[in-house]
Amino acid sequence: MSDKKIIADLLPEMVGKTPGEIVSIARERLGHRMMMTTAFGYSGIVLLSFVKDAYPEIPCYFIDTGFHFEESLKLYQKINLEWGLNIKVIRSMRSEENLLNELGQEGYKDNPDLCCYYRKVEPLMEIMKSDSVWLSAMRRDQSSTRAETQPLGFDGRGQIKVNPLYNWTKEQCWTYIRKYNLPYNPLHDQFYPSIGCHPCTRPVDEGGEERSGRWAGSEKIECGLHLPEQGEKPRGAL
Repeated sequence: MSDKKIIADLLPEMVGKTPGEIVSIARERLGHRMMMTTAFGYSGIVLLSFVKDAYPEIPCYFIDTGFHFEESLKLYQKINLEWGLNIKVIRSMRSEENLLNELGQEGYKDNPDLCCYYRKVEPLMEIMKSDSVWLSAMRRDQSSTRAETQPLGFDGRGQIKVNPLYNWTKEQCWTYIRKYNLPYNPLHDQFYPSIGCHPCTRPVDEGGEERSGRWAGSEKIECGLHLPEQGEKPRGAL
């Protein structure tokens, strides 16, 4: 069965379902192809809690860029120790010396697209097969670029992506976290609604768009992992 046919069949079945039900449907129909990524933001924690109950053996990749906040690393260690998930840490195949030679000491500032590509996108592409199905914590209310997110569809690379939290709001996620006393990154309590690498993440004023603290002051709004449409390698990529 073609991927287009799979989406045409499964999308109506997933619309309106709970995140746990969407994970279960995806596992039953697509489980042999599925993988997940997370940086342990609050949406990721909510999705991981559903995965823990419905599909704990799914490969779950944490991309270590070398620039994560200490709080993010401590949360990863806690989840990895206590939740019984199949978490795998991946990193760039390039040495840090090579990365610094290619990017410079402040590559995240001088060419953030290339920095993200080498430190995040390339490692993901190394492990993601062409037929992989990606389980993601993307939500419609996170940013304008994600406002059309569906529970199931193609990403910019032509791969199937499952988004169980597609129609959840920030408020629903936090209600769920508090109801079940889930651990979360303490930076969220310091006005960091979206947490990436520390050189490129800033607090957000109350009422600001959730991802407006990422690459603040630039036009960049996505790291390149979640492409709304097919993208090319960034400027200077080898």
